Amino acid sequence: MSSSRTKIVQTGSCPGGLDDCNEQRQRGRQKVHDEATLKARVVEVAFGTFQKHSYNGTTMALVAKNAGISKRTLYELFPSKIELFAELAIRHRANLLDVPAGRKAETLEEALRAVFKVDQSDEKHSQQAAEMRLFYVEAVANEELGMLLRKHCGSELHDVVTAWVEDEVAKGRIVVQSSRDTAKYLLDVLIAARLFRPKTPDMITGLSDIRTYLNHTIQLILNGLLPR
Repeated sequence: MSSSRTKIVQTGSCPGGLDDCNEQRQRGRQKVHDEATLKARVVEVAFGTFQKHSYNGTTMALVAKNAGISKRTLYELFPSKIELFAELAIRHRANLLDVPAGRKAETLEEALRAVFKVDQSDEKHSQQAAEMRLFYVEAVANEELGMLLRKHCGSELHDVVTAWVEDEVAKGRIVVQSSRDTAKYLLDVLIAARLFRPKTPDMITGLSDIRTYLNHTIQLILNGLLPR
């Protein structure tokens, strides 16, 4: 009798039985996955729209139109334009570094290349540079966005790199006077360098491609300029 009651409890909420329950749970998981995919696509579309029209020149209606979704759906994903822009900044910050890969590296040189994603594709380097240029322009033009970007792509990014530097100091692989100063220096030379880099190599004769340039920069960090 107790087993039959258990069976009723297990299947009572699913008229079609356990198979129906499993199907409902599967649809629920698919919805979550679809929402994450849709949010990523909307952020990508928004980036292109902000690039073309600027933040102030972009409306949520325009983003929805370009993404092929309704305004209602867009507002369900991102309640305001600034929250949409913040999501773009957060995703950009996450794409700049790969600290876990750096912690697994055998040498400090390999760690620097891994953490700062030196060996990624030209396309990804170009995407990062384009995002940084957008953020730089908007931070200057819009005080509210400047505060947002200093938080997500400034202080929080600095904290992440500082923690990695401190970890390397604890391992005995580097010696520094200030972890926070060192983190700022690394961000300046290995991240910010992409912001002010010419869009086409021939603008500065003899300038190496971005990966070679960053590898040369890492060699300078490790070995300095003095002859040995």
